[in-house]
Formats: sequence, structure tokens, C-alpha cells
Amino acid sequence: MSKLSKDKIYLSASRMGTLDKCSWQYWCKYVLKLPDTTNDGAIRGSICHLILELLLKPRHKKYYDKILETQDITFTPAVDRVVIKHLKQQNAYNEENYSLCNKMIYVGLDNDFFGEEGGHIEEPEKEFVIESKRPEYNIRGYIDKPIEYKKDKLVKIVDYKTSKAKFKGDELNSNIQAMMYSLAAKKLWPKMKRRMVQFLFLKFPRAPKQELEFTDEQLKGFEYHLEQVNKTLSEFDEQAAESNYAADNGHGWLCGPAKSGWICPFHKPFDYYALLDSTGKQIKSSYEDDLKPKDGETVEKRHYDGCPRKCAQKQESFSSSEDDFDDLGSSNLDDFDF
Repeated sequence: MSKLSKDKIYLSASRMGTLDKCSWQYWCKYVLKLPDTTNDGAIRGSICHLILELLLKPRHKKYYDKILETQDITFTPAVDRVVIKHLKQQNAYNEENYSLCNKMIYVGLDNDFFGEEGGHIEEPEKEFVIESKRPEYNIRGYIDKPIEYKKDKLVKIVDYKTSKAKFKGDELNSNIQAMMYSLAAKKLWPKMKRRMVQFLFLKFPRAPKQELEFTDEQLKGFEYHLEQVNKTLSEFDEQAAESNYAADNGHGWLCGPAKSGWICPFHKPFDYYALLDSTGKQIKSSYEDDLKPKDGETVEKRHYDGCPRKCAQKQESFSSSEDDFDDLGSSNLDDFDF
């Protein structure tokens, strides 16, 4: 069984979420680093994030004012062009995607965008990298918008969400992403006594906010959880990858089904191309032979065999299912004239 390389592991909320929902999907995304498909929802999300980041710059304040006034990006040609350009680049330009981007951008701008109530935004889209020895873990991520309220000794972490449903139950109260942002905020802004994470759901204009705060004790417990996850992943191999399939742990919706119009990108076998550095380490991958190696790099064609869980299920179904031949009893096929 092959194991994960001994490179330092940096945990993220998405990485931990993938591991929890499907160990095989984790193996495909983070170990094999297979090419992945991008859906329209992800494309819309990246475009909205880009626009909301750009509009935080002081020189673009006039565009912010115009969109708030009209509630429509079409009256702001500069913003409109960027949205259309990126939709076209992703082959996702249609009326539905454009309209959704238009509406979600307005919701993002209409909710304390600049931290108007005494808030200060030092930099949008802030990257954080935190390495801890005791407990032992490393985390990495991006904060969409940190707002510092120095008078209240509060830092608010705003995270834009373009999903069609809000969090609920444990998914909200024990949210891994919120805990990770809160932990990062504690390390990055040590003078702030409070740390709030605000999820801003851009598809819910009437009530877009969900807010969470965690105590120092809760964050300390979370740090030990990160240490355990780090240990698990340092020993992660193909056998571990086959231990927690989404189809078996209540997350079967991740698999498909195909009739819904979507299927897990790692469900079926496929060929792909891998870009390797001079040591043979994979840099990136693609479904198409369109990778351009630089000096010392090579491109290698590879094959992925598909999800073992689904392949086994298909084989079992094929071998056990009845068909028209079962009604023929002991008849020999040679008795039939084809």
C-alpha cells in the first residue's frame, strides 16, 4: 500500500471536511491529486468572491455606491465586464449564472461591507499559516474579510457563502471552518478579546447572516482535535482510504446519483495527465494533454481505476442480478438459432 509523502501536512477546513465525508475522495484529491471538475456553483462562488474583494479597494468605492443605489451590476460597466469575462472563460456564461452573480454581489455589498460601525479592514482575502508544536498541527487558509473593531476588542471574520442552504444543527454549532477561523484569529489578533465568525449566505437576502463565537477552552480542545487529525493523515495510506466511503457513512449524496445530473468525479475510471517536477513529484494534473512543462519538468499519462466501492458494488450487482437467461433453465444457448 502506498502512503502519503512525508511533506508537512497543512490542514484546512475543506481538507478535514473531505476526510470526514469520504476517505476515498480525500485520497483522490489530496494524495493522488487527480484532476477535478468545476461546477457552475463553484464558478459563481469564485466570481462573487473576486468582485467583493476588488470592491473593498478605496479607488473602487464609486462602483460600490452605484451598485447599492441601483441594486444591479449592469449599471456599473466595469464590474459587469469582469463578471461576464470570467463566466465566459469558464464556459458558464448564461442568463441564470449571470443573474445569480448579480444578486449575490448586491447582498454582499448590502451587509456592513466596510465595517461601517467602527470597523477597520486592514486587508481583504487574508491568508494565514499557523504551525504549532504543542499540540502538533499545521493549518492554512484564507479569510474573506477580517473586520477589526478595536473599541470593542472584537475581530469579525466574514466568510461569503454561495451555497443554496444554510448550516443547521451540529453543522453550524460545531462548524470546523468557524473553529479554524477563530483559532487563526486568536493567533493573528492576540489583543482582541472576542472573535466572531460571520457566515454571509449570499442567496438569502432577507437573513443572510449566521454568527458563531467560541471560548478559549473550546479552541484549546479544537487544537488537540487538530493534532489527532494530523496524526491520522501522517499515517494515511490506501487501506485507510478505503475505510470510510461516503456511500457507507450517510454521505451517499456525494456519490451522485448520475440521474441527478451530477456524479462524483472520482466514480468512474479515466485517463489523465500529470505534470512532474525534476524529482518526480506531481505538481498538477489535467484531463487533457495541455500541461506545459518547464525546464526539468515532465508530463506523464496515467490511468485512474475508479472508486473501489462503486466498482465492487457494480460487480456484485452484475453477478447476482437476474436476467432473461435465468428463465431458460438448463437449456443450452447452442439450441437457439441467432
